[in-house]
Amino acid sequence: MAEMALGYGSEYQLLRFLGHHRDEFYDAIRRSINEDIDEDIHWIDYPYNSLRHSGDGEFIGVNCFEGRLDSYPFIESQWEKFWPPRGNSMNWDGVFIVHGIWFFVEAKANEKEAYQKCEAKPDSSCKIIDAAFENTKKWLGIKNDIDWRKTDCYQLANRLAFMYFCNVICKIPAKLLYVGFINGYPCKNVTNEKQWKSIWEREFKTLGIGSENVKSLLYHVYPNCLGDDTKLAIL
Repeated sequence: MAEMALGYGSEYQLLRFLGHHRDEFYDAIRRSINEDIDEDIHWIDYPYNSLRHSGDGEFIGVNCFEGRLDSYPFIESQWEKFWPPRGNSMNWDGVFIVHGIWFFVEAKANEKEAYQKCEAKPDSSCKIIDAAFENTKKWLGIKNDIDWRKTDCYQLANRLAFMYFCNVICKIPAKLLYVGFINGYPCKNVTNEKQWKSIWEREFKTLGIGSENVKSLLYHVYPNCLGDDTKLAIL
């Protein structure tokens, strides 16, 4: 797990918008998920991690449910069957609940963060991942022979697999929220919403996903880290 950068990067910008621009951020979330929200967006507290300079860590795999759902022992036992025990499980940048729906947040401030390849080595792990992906594709109504594990869009693929795990296996209402920060990195790698949308169109094409397959499952917001003052610079 990388350390949080000071003044830039997805983790810093997410905490900044949660603390300094909360109303703006929440309004964007409400518009994106199209929920008639008459209650607060309840964010689950981040876990502590004394090994990091920030003192905080991220949620990994299903551990956000521990102590919050009585069914956690069942969830944990099913997760051990669904996803390889070796290597890293999904790291979540944040988790919040609205109307009983669990939203898992992925924050990006740089185009490179959107693309990842699978690093699973043992054949046994690869078989488990492939089975999870095949079940996920069937659930989403995706009919193609694309090997998700071998693409550079592996992260999006495994996040969708997590949605299958929650909604189908554990009966937990769950959705994804991707936060694509504009001007969130020193090189201003992504400077407008259109660029982010092009990135996601490319990811969908790579995985053979149509927008109709995930329209009620995956949402996006695009906060501008410079606000309306384009003269500001990120140090």
